[in-house]
Amino acid sequence: MSDHIGDLLTAALAREIAESGIRVFAVTSPASVAAALAARELGASDLALATGFTALDGSPVPSVTLGEAGLFADGAALADDPFDTFVLLARGRAGVAVTPAQLDAKGQTNLSGVGSPGRPVVALPGARGLPDNNAGPSRVWYLLARHSPRQLIGRVDVVCGAAPPRGTVRRLLTPAGCFDLGADGWHPRWVTPQGEELIAQTPGLQIRLAGEYPVIERPDPDALAALKRVDPHGVRLIEFSSGSEAAERYRDAAQRELSR
Repeated sequence: MSDHIGDLLTAALAREIAESGIRVFAVTSPASVAAALAARELGASDLALATGFTALDGSPVPSVTLGEAGLFADGAALADDPFDTFVLLARGRAGVAVTPAQLDAKGQTNLSGVGSPGRPVVALPGARGLPDNNAGPSRVWYLLARHSPRQLIGRVDVVCGAAPPRGTVRRLLTPAGCFDLGADGWHPRWVTPQGEELIAQTPGLQIRLAGEYPVIERPDPDALAALKRVDPHGVRLIEFSSGSEAAERYRDAAQRELSR
C-alpha cells in the first residue's frame, strides 16, 4: 500500500474529526492517533483523546502501543464530562475509528472469528467495544487499510456489532474512498481513482454508485500538513504497510519510543 493512500485516508479522517463537533475521540491505532492529533491542528483544539476503555485521559501515553506513544504531547482535558469512554459513546459525546475483521452490507461488524460460529477457521480477539460502538449514537468510522472482499462482505460470520440504529453516522474509509451507511446500504461520499474497480471486487457490501460523487486523488493539503507536523516520522503509515516495510516502520517507531 502506498504512503499516498495512507496519507489520503488519515488526512480525510483528521478533517472529519475536526469538523464533527465531538469533544472526545477514542484512538485505536497509529493512524487514528495521528488523525486525532492533526484534528487539533485543524481547529478542534479542545479535543480530548481516549486511548483505552474505559478510562479517559486528556493527555494519554498508552502502556501498550505500536510505537505511537511518541506522538502524544500535552493534550486537552474535560472537566465537565464523566471520565469513562463508554459513557461518552453512549451519550453521543465521543467518536471512534475501528478496524473490524469483517464489515457487511448492513453495517454489522465482526472481530470474533472467521467461519461458522462455534467452529471458526480463524479465531480473533473477540467483540471488544464493537457492540457498544455500533449500538450507540456516537460517530463511528471504519478505517480499513485495504478494500478487501475478505473483509467487506454481504453478512459477517459472527455479529459482534449489530446493525447501527437509523440516523447514526457510520462512515467507511478504504482505498476505494469514503462511504456513508444509509437506510438502504452504503453510498459513496467520494471515491479514489481506483475506487470503482475496487468496489466491483466487493459485491457483497452492495455499495450503491448511483448519482454523482467526486473523485479524490490527493490528500487535503492542510490536513496533510497537520499530519506531518504531529507525525513527522510517518508512524500513521504502519497499518497501511505490509511485510518487510511494515516491520521496518514498526521497528523504527518502537526504537524512537524507547529512547524517549
